[in-house]
Amino acid sequence: MWRGIYKTTPTAMVDSQQREMRLSQFGALITSNERPDGTMTAAGTATDPTNTQTAYLPAGTDRSGTTSATAGTATVLAPANATRRVLNVQNISAGTIGINEIGGTAVIGTAGTYTVPAGGSINVRTNRAISVVGSAVSLSYSATES
Repeated sequence: MWRGIYKTTPTAMVDSQQREMRLSQFGALITSNERPDGTMTAAGTATDPTNTQTAYLPAGTDRSGTTSATAGTATVLAPANATRRVLNVQNISAGTIGINEIGGTAVIGTAGTYTVPAGGSINVRTNRAISVVGSAVSLSYSATES
């Protein structure tokens, strides 16, 4: 004899009833409904935040710009952000740019600053302020923070 809880005749699932099962960072089971646009509805409620789930892909923030118009002067590419997951930066100029991800001032060729050649890119995973400097003035970069 089988023991347990089961349904002998399962009902057919229709649109908006698809379920995805995941574990939270604490190991709790999270269940969500997928919306037609691909985002997920929250399984929990405001009174049960351990089961609340947000959409998989956060909306990115455009941090694209140019380096300073003054030679050798670093500028803030992105301020400190406690909820940042990643900042993707691509050097779309002909010169070299430097990225400092540890909250300091970017200076090409010094410790703490990553050198990104023309066409190169870097993924920054920190919540600290990020600065940028160019080997020449007004160098363009494309950046997205999520």
